[in-house]
Parts: sequence; C-alpha cells; structure tokens
Amino acid sequence: MEAVFSIMIIGFAVAALMLLFGTGTKVTDYGNKLSQAVFLAEELRAMTDDVDFFDLLGYDGQIYNGVDAGGNYLPGVVDYQQQLIVEGVNPADMSIAIGDIDMIRITAVVTHQGKELTRISWLRTR
Repeated sequence: MEAVFSIMIIGFAVAALMLLFGTGTKVTDYGNKLSQAVFLAEELRAMTDDVDFFDLLGYDGQIYNGVDAGGNYLPGVVDYQQQLIVEGVNPADMSIAIGDIDMIRITAVVTHQGKELTRISWLRTR
C-alpha cells in the first residue's frame, strides 16, 4: 500500500514539473515578443527624431512591417506590425487631441499577429 502512495506522489510531482515547464515556456515566449515589440517601437521613435516638425504630420497612420530606424526591413519580424499615430495636442492638457500644430503627440503602436503588445508616445514641439 505504501508503494502505491509513493508512486502516486512521484506521479503528481512529475505532472506538476511538466506543467511548470510548459508555463515557463509560454512566459518566456511572451517576454521575447514583448521585448521585440518595444524594440520596434523605439525604432519608430528613432525614425522620427530627425524629421522636420511639419513633415511629421505625413507619418500619421503609416503602417510598417518590421522596420528599423532607417526604414529597412528586419529579418524575422514579419509577424509584427508597427503603426504611427500623429495628432496635435493641447499644451495645457495633453490628453486632449486638437488640430493645433504647436505641439504634437506621436504614438508608436506595435502588434503581433493582430494583438497589441506595446504603445509608446512622445511629444514634439515646433
């Protein structure tokens, strides 16, 4: 009888370890995707650093598939989609989007297979 209980305990321990490995793999995969998404968002930010203020308005709604700051396609990131959103904001209350172009908020949104992973925003003034 004791042998049966010992085998049951060992079986439960092995099953628990297998679940742990599976969960760890999923978390690692999500962490890698999130890290890649933040990198791609930062690449869009770097892409807009040297762009003239008024030319930035032309970037609104632009969609890219895995590009670096120079606009070059990066291998291995074809499942990621990058989008830029450019909108004027009220300098007194930056949560309000307006047509004023003294200050703009640029938002980079990165998705992986249609699921949003990251969204970063920054401001530019004239």
